[in-house]
Amino acid sequence: MNIQRWKGLVWLGSAAVGAYLLYYVVDFLRRKEMLARVIPNEEITAVLDGVKRPAEQKADVVQYPSIKRVFHDHDWTGKERLKPVVQPDGEKPPPVPKVAVAGLLKVLAIKVDLSKPEESVAYVKFVEGKLAVHSDNGDNILHQEAWPGPGPDQRLGHGRLFAPYQDIRVEAITREGVVFAFDDPEREREVVQTAPYQSTQRGDLGIVQVGPEGAIMPQPRQFAAITPAVPWQPDQLTPLRKNEWQVGTGTLAELDRDYSRILSRDISCSTYKNPRTGATEGIKINSVRAGSIPAQAGLGEGEVLKSINGHKVTSVNDAIAYVKANVNATDTWTAVFEKQGREITRTYHSPPR
Repeated sequence: MNIQRWKGLVWLGSAAVGAYLLYYVVDFLRRKEMLARVIPNEEITAVLDGVKRPAEQKADVVQYPSIKRVFHDHDWTGKERLKPVVQPDGEKPPPVPKVAVAGLLKVLAIKVDLSKPEESVAYVKFVEGKLAVHSDNGDNILHQEAWPGPGPDQRLGHGRLFAPYQDIRVEAITREGVVFAFDDPEREREVVQTAPYQSTQRGDLGIVQVGPEGAIMPQPRQFAAITPAVPWQPDQLTPLRKNEWQVGTGTLAELDRDYSRILSRDISCSTYKNPRTGATEGIKINSVRAGSIPAQAGLGEGEVLKSINGHKVTSVNDAIAYVKANVNATDTWTAVFEKQGREITRTYHSPPR
């Protein structure tokens, strides 16, 4: 396309843009009075009232019957709670099932008062389905039925089990457990004991007995003389956990005897200088022979030993001199290594002296 055609297209485009601008100015001047007119509030209100309103959404509110059904009528499994059986007046109660008391409840703890048996109590947990509802309601404290409470016709807790096991009553609360008796004279009494308790942190804790003269404290236990344990001394280098080793007596003897041969044959090191600053910052491990003591100690190719117990090392001789100077002052050696910007801390324990 030659220059004449380009000029023609440019002029044509300029004329089109100019024509559009002229039309825009003329149209603005023609509608200027209409655009400047103030719209009355009545017209605005009429327009807004004519807009169709969207349907109102119902509030996201949960009905109370649903809450009551979930949190009150149902248990944690989502099933309906078992309600206590209430016997109508004048109706003959159904026969009481004969089951072992140990299958109906568990005795969690007891408080035995030898001087005032009426103050002895037993804390139980009902495990049978028809009785479990009473555990949820907090009715899990048993007293002897024969002992009334402080007020008229008031009992401390419950001396009998709930329906349909109302024929089972608490006869006594003793150190051996809770003694249950039955209305059926042919049934023998049953004793339900508490689970044995032993503190893992306080072996001297136990059940405190109360007698006429007060609390009966347990007698202190006699301990035999304890023979001091012999410190663990493995023969070879032994890993304890990740990045931690116990140096064996045989390994230490080999290091003392052949450390120069180990440094020349099993491991190759050189002084490491920071390529950016040129400063000496540690000892670089160039190679480690497989199966050697350095390899068993976790050392790897490319690692840089930076410090031992916080002491910065710059050469192999410096590291050896530091260890020899402090071998009688410490049994734990913490070595800090660095590889590809990642810091590695390894701990070595000397054999007990």
